[in-house]
Amino acid sequence: MNKSPETRSRLPWFGTNADKREAAISLIGSLFITVVYIQVAQAFDTPTTKLEFFSLIFSFMCVWLSRTENIFSMHSGIISTITMGIFLLRIEVVAQGWLQFVYYVPVQLYGWYMWCRGGENRTELQVSRLNIKNWVATTLFCCGLWALTMLVFSQIYENPQYLLWDASIVAASIVAQTLMTIKKVESWIFWSLPVNTSAIVLYLKTEVPAFSFLYAVFLLNAVWGWLQWKKSERLTQ
Repeated sequence: MNKSPETRSRLPWFGTNADKREAAISLIGSLFITVVYIQVAQAFDTPTTKLEFFSLIFSFMCVWLSRTENIFSMHSGIISTITMGIFLLRIEVVAQGWLQFVYYVPVQLYGWYMWCRGGENRTELQVSRLNIKNWVATTLFCCGLWALTMLVFSQIYENPQYLLWDASIVAASIVAQTLMTIKKVESWIFWSLPVNTSAIVLYLKTEVPAFSFLYAVFLLNAVWGWLQWKKSERLTQ
């Protein structure tokens, strides 16, 4: 939940009692949304697996709790990235699949530390914004990373499918998660546009429309998260 400057302190590694209550509520909500996802998948004759079901529960928890700055977003995120990585590799979305293992798990471990101890005097980190110079540098870095990702995976895999969309999601996801690790409002902009919007298109092309539904939910959450973090950032000024 959003906290005023007066109430921010050294956050426990496993959250406050309020964080735990919200995490429990998000688990119930995530189970409900995952069941809806399964129904959508069945409507499109898309097979689902136990691994996918398990991964989605924690993916929904992660994005839900990130929006409210709940430290359990990092815990659920670590679980979801491992299971999601296995699933993506199985459906040959190779760039995103490997991204889960080599980037997301380590950076979320780092984010766990930063959210708890990355603020002034090793207190809870507060939400802030990028300045114009950093905005430009971040955007240029994202574009360069997109091009590099396409080059690398075109050399590793012979004629990989959907690489243009896949690589754009990989590059923007790295930037978005990095910004989220240090609680920058702009992380939600990268999640909303190049990540979630591109993912909706990608999974329609790969004939996994249920996953497009998933990322449509993520898109709505990202817009909501952007609004909430803007409010949180104003409270810290």
